[in-house]
Amino acid sequence: MKPGSPVRLTVRRGKELTPLTVRTIADPHDAKRAIIGIFVAPAASIKLPLKVTIDSGDIGGPSAGLAFALDLLERLGKDVDHGRRIAATGEINLDGSVGPVGGIPQKTIGVRNSGIRLFLVPAGDNAAEARRYAHGMRIVPVKSFRQALQSLATLSKPAA
Repeated sequence: MKPGSPVRLTVRRGKELTPLTVRTIADPHDAKRAIIGIFVAPAASIKLPLKVTIDSGDIGGPSAGLAFALDLLERLGKDVDHGRRIAATGEINLDGSVGPVGGIPQKTIGVRNSGIRLFLVPAGDNAAEARRYAHGMRIVPVKSFRQALQSLATLSKPAA
């Protein structure tokens, strides 16, 4: 096949098979080679003991997963923030790991400008990038939801 050629696929969604036609693109490493991209994500049906509705407005993407999860525990009566004003970003995966997100410079600057002094971010490149824009704000890199909770519980308490 040549780049730009249509390819017919069959996709399984639940128990249904759906035909789908996509166009190939040129391989970035070999312009004559046709490729398609597939993003695979786990399907999950999660049952919670209470109804949870999140209205994120016009905001899309997974960046608020960690923040939503922390806020949910707070609303269930757990003292997650321990009296601190905190910010958090990161995708929550099914195994509880915190995945990287985009827009870290903008998010870090926004958090800093809001006066918040503690920002939980995905460990690795996201944390390194956030530190470049923190200008004195504390960046707490986390690899998992559990680690985020442990970090918040063990960091020094705010001054009274």
